[in-house]
Amino acid sequence: MSSFNRKGGFDPLDLEIIDLVFEVAWARFEALEPDRDRSNDDERATALREHIFALAGCAPVEFDALSEKVLASNTQKVAARSL
Repeated sequence: MSSFNRKGGFDPLDLEIIDLVFEVAWARFEALEPDRDRSNDDERATALREHIFALAGCAPVEFDALSEKVLASNTQKVAARSL
């Protein structure tokens, strides 16, 4: 578990965990949508990252808890929302 920065931002460990959660969620999205139009992947990735940061909130970031929240929130729909 990492700690939340008092200045209102995420500390480096939180950001590393968020990045790992993104990688897991993106891999799941790619597996579920292998035939997608990849020209929109940048927008989809941005939408997914924003969703993950929103779910991370302002509490300490834990990989397992955040990963479960993100995967339960149906990452396929989140990534497709940007279109």
